Amino acid sequence: MTEAFPKIAVQVVTFWSPDGKKDIERCLKSLERLQYPKDRWAIIIVDNRSPHGSAAEYLQEHWLHKAGDSLPEGFFIKSDENTGFAGGHDRAYVESKKWAAEAVYLLNQDAVMDRSSLMRVVHYAKRHPEDAIVQSRIMLFDQPELLNSQGNCLHFLGQGYADGNRKTLAEAKSGRQRFYASGAAALIWTSAIEKIGGLFDARYFMYHEDVDLSWRARLAGYSIGYATDSIVYHRYEFSRSIEKFFFMERNRFITHLSHFKLPTLLVIAVPMIFSELASLVFAAKSGWLDRKFAAYKALFSRDIRNMIGERRALSRSIRTVKDHEILKHMVGVIDAQEVSHPIIKYVANPVLSLYHKIIKTIIFW
Repeated sequence: MTEAFPKIAVQVVTFWSPDGKKDIERCLKSLERLQYPKDRWAIIIVDNRSPHGSAAEYLQEHWLHKAGDSLPEGFFIKSDENTGFAGGHDRAYVESKKWAAEAVYLLNQDAVMDRSSLMRVVHYAKRHPEDAIVQSRIMLFDQPELLNSQGNCLHFLGQGYADGNRKTLAEAKSGRQRFYASGAAALIWTSAIEKIGGLFDARYFMYHEDVDLSWRARLAGYSIGYATDSIVYHRYEFSRSIEKFFFMERNRFITHLSHFKLPTLLVIAVPMIFSELASLVFAAKSGWLDRKFAAYKALFSRDIRNMIGERRALSRSIRTVKDHEILKHMVGVIDAQEVSHPIIKYVANPVLSLYHKIIKTIIFW
């Protein structure tokens, strides 16, 4: 009986670009092949307007008429502005709730789902009710034998990275704690979303909104799952735009300042300062120092200060676990190819790893 399958809303936020058409086409073709009862899932597409225009015309001509045929029931939302990954998915979530979805599945437009991936992630999630969020195994589209993410690690100073990126399954057995699920391919129960204060905060725009989501879930006592047999292929590119560094830097500070208690922030202040000094040098050499300073400036704006205040109030209202427990799920090393450097490997990682081990022992709040 199809009633045994929870109602899933697959949310896709599109953003038209020169290579966007191929991405969207591959993504939606993969959804046509999904092995899940069509009356138990729906597709919600939000089109964010880009400098290159809108995907609306393409979607209307080639895909929207397939809803109820090769695709399940579908809903399309056209945005006259770019509300980012966070804002786009928030708009989609409103529609998902109207459709009475029991869970939403976030999917990047540059990702392709295996035929059984939705079925398998749902089966995993049903077997692990303690998991508010379950990530699929994300492989690289152009190198499908290599991982993109088997769950994401969060450094205790705020840097997030995909565990296992560009490694085979055999090579990727790091044993590291994975703090958060990638928003590129993840299932989230709507009951948990409502309990932790919503899906995303649109003010994040893009980057670290998935860190914030998983952090709030952990604060509320949930765990984060990983369905290794649910496979998604992601056409991942790290440096698509230098503007990403502004949002990555600004948003990691917003998230840390929103969810750590003040004593914890004081404990990590010294290594944070030294880490920032080192990152300024790296940013200068890599050509995004101006984005780094723009992020610092944004943190002192009234809007962001108000945002952090609101997020801290939300954090307090849903918190059931201590920072002591949160730190256990974080890591003390950075192992991301995009920022690989001998100084990080042989100096920063050993020192910060030791510091992380110490504070996990002494922090009891």
